[in-house]
Amino acid sequence: MLAERRFDDAIRLYRELIAAQPANPGWKLNLGVAQHMAEHDKEAVATLGEVLRIKPDHGPALVMSGGSYIRLGQPARAVDLLERAARLMPDDMEVTRMLADAASMSGRFTAAAAALRKLAAAGGDAPAWSRLGRTYEALAEDAFEKLEQRAPGSAHWLALVAETRMKQGRSGAALSLLRQALAKSNRRDWKELVAALYEQAGHADWATAERAAAARLPAPTCAAPSAECQFKAKRYVAAAGAPGQTAEDFYWRAKAYNELAREAFEQLSKFPDSADWRAFLAGLHRNRGKYDDSIQEWRSALAIQPGDAGLERELAGTLLAARRYEEAESTVRGLVLKSPGDGELQWILGESLVAQQKHSDALQPLSEAVRLDPKRLAARASLGRALQATGSHAAAIPHLQAALASDRDGAVHFQLSRSLAAVGRNTEAAALARKSQELRVAGAEAGETAITPP
Repeated sequence: MLAERRFDDAIRLYRELIAAQPANPGWKLNLGVAQHMAEHDKEAVATLGEVLRIKPDHGPALVMSGGSYIRLGQPARAVDLLERAARLMPDDMEVTRMLADAASMSGRFTAAAAALRKLAAAGGDAPAWSRLGRTYEALAEDAFEKLEQRAPGSAHWLALVAETRMKQGRSGAALSLLRQALAKSNRRDWKELVAALYEQAGHADWATAERAAAARLPAPTCAAPSAECQFKAKRYVAAAGAPGQTAEDFYWRAKAYNELAREAFEQLSKFPDSADWRAFLAGLHRNRGKYDDSIQEWRSALAIQPGDAGLERELAGTLLAARRYEEAESTVRGLVLKSPGDGELQWILGESLVAQQKHSDALQPLSEAVRLDPKRLAARASLGRALQATGSHAAAIPHLQAALASDRDGAVHFQLSRSLAAVGRNTEAAALARKSQELRVAGAEAGETAITPP
């Protein structure tokens, strides 16, 4: 019956066999197999869990239990099971693929990267290299966020932000940040970055002077295999995996993951034209602020892979960033209908409506976005603006207050000051208006600056 895919009949017979021989673990395993194949996943994980309590290293039970947890929408519970299965069956690439899926879905990107690296090394296709690159990008972002949490404004934080500005082509801002970093820690490698900036800007004489100054500084000693030494030896996996929780540790971890992402995308470029390659180019253009080029690449990817919800989501987000609000709205509406429980999509729809001054229409999707994810500060800010525009100042205040932590240019502080003034809280409103002005001035000062000599 299992062979003929008559799963419910097989389940009934295995239950009879278990009733007759309750101590026989084989019948329970077969019942779990039948339940898994019939997609009776709640029953399958319970049955297979009993098998694993008796035989914790039973490979097929681990795999099917993990697969059922994935289908139940509980990928985090699948990861440990599939990691154990992968150790028992190291040559089974389907198990590795399942592990990569479960780890990616549950945000366990280190485990996902290890599995995807194995898939790619075993002759992976374009999607495998693309997923590996995106996973490394997520790990680099996580390392940067931890650096920002632990040591905001530190020399290593400034240098890492400077390197990002260099990649975005914002040389003046990068130079300003590097000088601030060097004032805190006069490192040879950061001086060499300044020299590279000068060279890019066409100032070879300034670059030569900066390299000479860099050469007078001590080079790192590599008696012990530090993250820096591993990075400079191009052993990026080892550099990323080096222990430590200091600002310097997170700095090298972020750089190592960025290099691993670059290597993965370099492998992707060797494949024939694909949706994955177009998506990579789209992301690259978007990160550099070239939104029109990014939109064109997302649309090229969708021409190769029409109807892909992930690509359509990225296109909608890029249209919003490009301030092409009507196109963003029309693109995201269909996605919201398919996935109404997706808070990010609800926010994209609501924000595109707010930007078009359709404040009343925006209230429903933005309220839903906040309900689904109260910690999404962009959605809180957007809902606050929409409520304020419709005259609901008292209702807007808690959302704008929650969004203050995300304010970089003073806009949220200014909006909150207006709503507080509208309800008669004038002293608080004045203080927030002053803070808004301070943030605006600081933002202007931190903007693009001229390239000046050493």
